[in-house]
Amino acid sequence: ARRCRVAVGQMTSVGNQLTNFNTCKQLAEQAAKAGCQMLFLPECFSFIGSSQPESLSKAEPLDGPAMARYRQLARDTRLWMSLGGFQEVGPDEHHLYNTHVVLDDGGDTVASYRKVHLFDVDVPNGPVLMESRTTAPGGQLLICDSPAGRLGLTVCYDLRFPEVYQTLTWELGAQVLLVPSAFTKVTGAAHWEVLLRARAIECQCYVIAAAQGGVHNEKRESYGHALIIDPWGAIVGHLEDPQATGVAIVDLDFDYLDSIRVKMPIKEHRAKGRQRLARQLPPPNGSRE
Repeated sequence: ARRCRVAVGQMTSVGNQLTNFNTCKQLAEQAAKAGCQMLFLPECFSFIGSSQPESLSKAEPLDGPAMARYRQLARDTRLWMSLGGFQEVGPDEHHLYNTHVVLDDGGDTVASYRKVHLFDVDVPNGPVLMESRTTAPGGQLLICDSPAGRLGLTVCYDLRFPEVYQTLTWELGAQVLLVPSAFTKVTGAAHWEVLLRARAIECQCYVIAAAQGGVHNEKRESYGHALIIDPWGAIVGHLEDPQATGVAIVDLDFDYLDSIRVKMPIKEHRAKGRQRLARQLPPPNGSRE
């Protein structure tokens, strides 16, 4: 059987990069001990500050010292790692990129995706968050091959834009959709699980959603509830405590994924539907999103 054991991580990042690295190291060691081949960490795994300027001040290039620690961790644990949202130096001094980096088990970069959809929202009964003030958007969707299948890389708020996941899956061949996040408590309680399960069902993919959970500082709290969802939409991995630091471990089964796609051939039916609706639908183009 074509299987791969993976771990989805959950943590509460704080305003200290070394503290966060030590947490990630514990999660990596747990994953390695359990026989996993890949660990998935959430958005802001390396830092969550109490202000946007503070986060901006921590931005580094992907070949800088902060990422070097995680490269060494991948080598030490022999794990592939999805680092779900790193403060990468941006196009100017006022903006960083929110970058999802995949490392192989030798610590080398396999893919780096810059978050496209930025969270500029006045959350009902919650905070006002304006990510675009200090974050520049990316402009390209990315997939990469890994021991855990062909991965489609996204970050957090991208989850609300289903055409991203359709493109990653049906145009670019993703089998596993990654949604590392730091969802707010309000939006998480309302929408997190249902959106993740919808993406899994409509794309017939595994969805792996590493999550920030708990209180980061006096201004910020995240929803938690890290999940792995199978291509039928069933939750197959979660932590017993939805706010706790830890990992949930799942064996991805690609024969099962293939059987679902054979029995309900959405890709073929989608192509036929798009032909019938050609005058109303834009042509498929993997780089357009």
